[in-house]
Amino acid sequence: MDITILLWLQNLRNALGPAVAYIALLLSNALAAIAIVIPFVMFWSFDKRRGQMMLAIFSGSLMLNQIIKLSAAVYRPWVRDPRITPPDFAKKSATGYSFPSTHTQVAATAYGDLADDYLKTNKWKSLFWFSLILLAGFLRVYLGVHTPQDILVGMMSALLMIPVCTFIFENLAKHREQEIIFAVIFVFLSAGAVLFALNKGYPMDYVDGQLLVDPEVMLQDFMLSAGISVSLVCGGIIEHKTINFTTDCPLREKMIRSLSGLAGAGVLYLVTKLSANVLSPLNNAMFRGLLIGFYAVLIHPYLFTKFIHRKDPSAGQDPQTSQTQ
Repeated sequence: MDITILLWLQNLRNALGPAVAYIALLLSNALAAIAIVIPFVMFWSFDKRRGQMMLAIFSGSLMLNQIIKLSAAVYRPWVRDPRITPPDFAKKSATGYSFPSTHTQVAATAYGDLADDYLKTNKWKSLFWFSLILLAGFLRVYLGVHTPQDILVGMMSALLMIPVCTFIFENLAKHREQEIIFAVIFVFLSAGAVLFALNKGYPMDYVDGQLLVDPEVMLQDFMLSAGISVSLVCGGIIEHKTINFTTDCPLREKMIRSLSGLAGAGVLYLVTKLSANVLSPLNNAMFRGLLIGFYAVLIHPYLFTKFIHRKDPSAGQDPQTSQTQ
């Protein structure tokens, strides 16, 4: 059934031409990238608590996606059936295992959370965000780089993590003394996931002398995701107990925070590629994830809070929680 759907869409894709397929690829990548950016911008600039919750959901969903992907080790559609022939430019960005779709799960994590947030207050906004999830999934199937099962499980995994992580986040907000305990538990669970991933067996199938999927590359993606998730959770707790900044600031400052934060994270991502000359690929991937995550939720907030304090010593800290520390 899944191959039949892909073949039908392939005929449609061929009829519409490569230009439409290329636009679909750009839109697919943009939907995933925006879904990643939204929680960070929300955290830095517009609603800190909302951003913290979105980052918590993102961390849990990202880890779940990588664990399922490595556990299932499902090949891409064109490996399963040679009749599936995605455009070359789409295949270049669709490396590794297929199940579940990371693009779709990332999109469903952010847009699903926003859709749920507006469900009771503004049905049209909720419908808009939910439609982006469907669009993100459809584009991956339209391009032939994922099966409908990949898409559905990616969506379901994300939509499952939203209430689970929201429940944990809200309970920790009421019992701040338990944050350290939760951080320790999360680190141990993540370490267990890393040990599982490193010691699991992976298929080693070759076609024309070339390995279909290199487990080493997949493990690098996993280690990067694990580093990001751990640093977002632990860094967020440290930020609350030390810096505790506020997003109550002028629009101009909000824009500066967002743009400088994204630029800084991008620079770190590129610079840490140099550390690959010193560290092993897996260790470097973990180091890169940890550095980017801690930068996003700890270092960058510290830097812009110190800048604000230089101009106004009474500004920058959350007035509601600073009194309780």
